[in-house]
Formats: sequence, C-alpha cells, structure tokens
Amino acid sequence: MEGRPAAIHLQRVIAGRRARFLVNSGALLISTAGSVIVHAAAPSEAAAAPAYYPLIAFSIFVLGLSLVKLGLVADRFPRAARVGVAIARALQRYVFGLGW
Repeated sequence: MEGRPAAIHLQRVIAGRRARFLVNSGALLISTAGSVIVHAAAPSEAAAAPAYYPLIAFSIFVLGLSLVKLGLVADRFPRAARVGVAIARALQRYVFGLGW
C-alpha cells in the first residue's frame, strides 16, 4: 500500500503532461491553419493558391481545436487523450521530420 500514492502521483503528472502536449499541439495546428489562410488570400500572383487550400485550412483548424478541447478534459477521458497524443505526435513527426 505504500507504493500506491506514488503511482497515483505519477499518473497525475503524466496526465498533466499529456494535457499540456495536446493543448500545445492544438495551438500549433490552429496557427498553421491561419498561416494557410493568409497564404491563400495573398494578392500576389506568384503566390496564387489552389482552390482546395481553404478546405485544408479548415480541416487543420478543426483538428487543432479538437486537440485543444481534448486537452482540457484529458483527465476525464484518458483513452481519448492517449489517442489524441498519438495523433498529435504523428502529425508533429510528419510536419517537422523528427524521425519515425
């Protein structure tokens, strides 16, 4: 029974890190969506964006918003938080090339 409080403390620490990671990843995706929108709306002819850019920006925005909302309730839904972390890690590795 002595190890039980330490295990509970460790789970809370991990849950806090998981929630922080989800919120940070969501904020990154939301700002990326904003960047895509700005690029698509650029008046320059050299930076003309295809017509599907707004759809991509909206999808990225919704995914980022979902990760932020999931980060706020990660302690209540640990399985969903684990799935969200896996998605966020995969996206960050894909975007930033941090290795597979």
